[in-house]
Amino acid sequence: MEKLLLFDIDGTLVRTNGSTRNAVERALAELVGRPLDTGAIRFSGKTDLQIMAEVFDANGVDADETLIREALDVYVSIAEPGLMSSDVDVLPGVRPLLDHLHDRSDIHLGLVTGNVEPMAYRKLDVVELATYFSFGAFGCDNANRNCLPALAIDRAHQHTGIRFEQTCVTVIGDTRRDIECSRAAGARAVAVCTGHASRQDLSSHGPDAILDNLSALDDVLRALDVPTSTQHLRSTVEPSPPERP
Repeated sequence: MEKLLLFDIDGTLVRTNGSTRNAVERALAELVGRPLDTGAIRFSGKTDLQIMAEVFDANGVDADETLIREALDVYVSIAEPGLMSSDVDVLPGVRPLLDHLHDRSDIHLGLVTGNVEPMAYRKLDVVELATYFSFGAFGCDNANRNCLPALAIDRAHQHTGIRFEQTCVTVIGDTRRDIECSRAAGARAVAVCTGHASRQDLSSHGPDAILDNLSALDDVLRALDVPTSTQHLRSTVEPSPPERP
């Protein structure tokens, strides 16, 4: 049975050095003509649309959707060219896990992330992870993260031609919002403790599985409900049939 695995980015696949918040502050200051304080806003697990709306609101700026999306455009224009490989760390186990999953014919990989699409792929591209993901749902698609998995599943169908049953879809992330959005789509949830949330906090939201990180391949595959057998590896060479006497 073919499965769809939808990965969060920040805190799950990679960790950035704080350049995102700096770029948001620069973009908003450029747009409204004065600095806006982001200190009271926690970015983790939220969509970029939600973050921009909350920052405007916290600073007394009456922002409609047009202004919020304009802010996202300015943010991308600042953050995308400024983000370098030195700003992004790949988290433990991620690269070998993606290598293994990408090499399997029974697994399809996608993204469910709060990042706007250009920044999602920029963060992955600078550390050579972008090519693993051909589709996803992003923080520019909807302010409500709970709406993103269903959109990603629809895009997976468009990309692969497969209609994935809910039981064949797993969302992997590092915050309670990743767990909540998976439930909104009827999907499985696997939490990973590589972000800011504690194991206790993540466990309290009832994921199907919880991992310290993505390093132990067999343990991760079991958590993802993916068979550990190598029979689905695309690179597996079938043995030649024995010669007839």
